[in-house]
Parts: sequence; structure tokens; C-alpha cells
Amino acid sequence: MILSLLKKYDDLILNNASQISSIESSLRTLTYVLPGRFADAEFASEALFAALNLIGLYHDSILARAAENLPPSRKPSPSPHNRYTRYWINSSKTYQHASLALTFLQYTDVLLEMGVQKKWGKEIKWKLIGMIEFIKVMCRIILLYKTNERTVVEPTIPRREIDPSIFPSTSNGDLMGHHEQEESDTWVGKYTKRVHDSISVVRSQNSQHYDVNEYLTNKVLMVEDVRKPPDLVHKLHSFGKLCELLYILRPLLYVIALQKYGNKSWRPWLLSISIEMSTIILMNYFYKTQIPGGCRWLSTLEKEERKRRFRQFFFYILRGPFYEQFTRPKINNFCNSVSNKPILSLFGGILRDYQPLWENIYFYTASS
Repeated sequence: MILSLLKKYDDLILNNASQISSIESSLRTLTYVLPGRFADAEFASEALFAALNLIGLYHDSILARAAENLPPSRKPSPSPHNRYTRYWINSSKTYQHASLALTFLQYTDVLLEMGVQKKWGKEIKWKLIGMIEFIKVMCRIILLYKTNERTVVEPTIPRREIDPSIFPSTSNGDLMGHHEQEESDTWVGKYTKRVHDSISVVRSQNSQHYDVNEYLTNKVLMVEDVRKPPDLVHKLHSFGKLCELLYILRPLLYVIALQKYGNKSWRPWLLSISIEMSTIILMNYFYKTQIPGGCRWLSTLEKEERKRRFRQFFFYILRGPFYEQFTRPKINNFCNSVSNKPILSLFGGILRDYQPLWENIYFYTASS
């Protein structure tokens, strides 16, 4: 009974993939404007946001399974990130469980914090925060060692990169039939093991006014396309591994310092930003001295992760004494100055609605 219902749901998602994606995007946009609109709007917004993310994980698995059943000529080419994370998920059950646990906490930590604070107060809330950060640290340490001491890239699971338009309006069984029918229209490279279209398929596409230059450009193999998935991220050793461990521990150390010195003290803020800055600087030195070609020869995936970590510094302007002494007065002045201006007043109102969340909810600015 349950399996048949899931099968019907899977078919529903596949046959309406474009509409489902649009609905998810619209509902996510709604969660950004709900805070401040009614009593408990913030909690309702986070509950909806967390539910959408968790349901989206299941939808991603449906689309990924369906894409595997497509004819090789129609399969989308995965990004380096998806090739890398999918390889480790398929290679290690421990990696799979740790990455899913980490993702679940990242999707629900704000909701859990709000619920505990509402039900049991701030003292229990900070115990929950410490426990969540500890579990996140343990998950990332597991990922570090299960990838043979490689940088932990975020997100740790594959992203949704599949265009819903690639799926015909058929069930999975029909997709399997198409797959078997068109297997003869492909060939496998001797060295790369990649599946290519046969000459007959290319001719058929050309007869339908297919752009040959576009086709050939899409089929050009880059260096990262022929690398094995584990080789998309360099192994760490010596002080590079130490830097990654320290970066992983930073959120937990920050929470411990907050509980000891309080949110108004500069010590937790300075400790956290010092750890992040020093690990990034030392990691750059590691790349320059320990990897041939230095930072220029980092993979696309490694460069994306470096940029993501740099962007995390933005959250420091919304934390602790820096926010109290510098950011909050600036936001208040801006909101007051635009209160009578038609379009800017709307933006100022949204900032006002989010201020209590930045000030009272740890995970809104934790970047963990």
C-alpha cells in the first residue's frame, strides 16, 4: 500500500516536475516576507522553510533516479560538486549518513532553536545549541576522514541541477524502455568510459536543425571532466589538515565562549573571527607551498568552497558587540530615513522585521 502510494507520488512529481519546482520556489520566497506579519509568523515561516527543504531532498532523489534511467544521450552532465559528493555517498554509507544528518540539522536548526526557546526558555535553548554544534562538528570530522582527509565542501550532498524539461511525460517504467531502446545509439570511450552519441544520433539531430557547433562545444572534455571524482579535491596533510580541523571546530568553540563570557563580550567574537581568518590564510599558504601550481591549479570545486568561506565573514557584522555597537545603529538610521519613501520603506520594513531574529536567534547568523 505504502509502496504503491510512493510510486504514484514519484510519477506525479516526474510528470509535473517544472510546476513542482516553481511551487517550491514561490513558497520559499513567501517564507522571506512572513516574519512580522502576524503572531508567531517567524515560527511558521521557519517551519514552512524547513519542511520545503526536507521535502525537496526527497524530490531531488526522485529526479536523480529518473535521470539515471534516461537514454545516455539525454542525461545531464553533473557539475564537479555533484560528481564529487555523489561519489562519496555511493562509496561510503558512513559518509552518506553523516552528510544527511548534517544537512538535516542545517535545515532545521533555526526551527529547533525557536521551538525550544518558546517552550522551555533560553537556558535550555543554549544547551540545545551546544548539542547541535557538537553533532555538526562530529559529522564534519567524519566527512573529513571518510574522504581521506580532504576539505569538507558544502553542501555535503548533491545539489539539484536537473532541468525538469528533460523528462518526458511518462512513468519510470517508460523511461527504462526508452533507455533500453536507445542503448544502441551510443558508444563508450575506451579510456574515459564516458557514453557518447553514435553518428546516427548526431545526424538525426542535425536533420532537425541542431547547431553542430553548440553540440561539439557541449561535448568538449575539460581537465576536470576526465579526473576521477576524488581527485577534484586535494588531500590535506601536515598543517593543512590541522587548519581544516580548526575550521570545523570553530562554531563549537564560539558557542562555548558565548556561554562563558556572554553575547556582549568581544572575546567570543574575536576568537571566532581570528580562527576563521587564520585558517583561511594558512590554508592559502598550504596550497601555495604543498600543491604544484598553487592556488591557480585548484579545482573549480575547491575555488567555490574558498569563495563560500569568504562570504561567511558577512555574518560577523550581525553578531555580538559588533552588531550592537556598529551594525544596529546603522540599520536603525537607514530604516528611519526611508520610512516615508515608497519602495525603500518596504525594504526598510523587512529589515525591521528581521532584526529581532538576528538579535535573539543564534542560528540565523551562526553560518555553521
